[in-house]
Amino acid sequence: MKIKIKLLKPFSDAVGKSEFDFEFIGITLGNLLKELTNKYPNLRGEFYTESDELTDYLCIFVNDKPISALNGIETKLKDNDELLFFVPISGG
Repeated sequence: MKIKIKLLKPFSDAVGKSEFDFEFIGITLGNLLKELTNKYPNLRGEFYTESDELTDYLCIFVNDKPISALNGIETKLKDNDELLFFVPISGG
């Protein structure tokens, strides 16, 4: 299946682009994350801690919905889904 990936900084810096289509053969978001970090090893340190947990600052939206409102990394993906990866910024 084809997934549309959008990366904001610092993730786009790790890959060298901010948007691309990714051919994916798995089922879940967790599978996709593994394939992405295999293809783009610089993302591994951005996505995961040393104990292979997702970092606290990583936010992922699937079709405009946060994965916390879905099934987390067990969220099932389908052809033409759009994923956005970003770090939340707060201030005021």
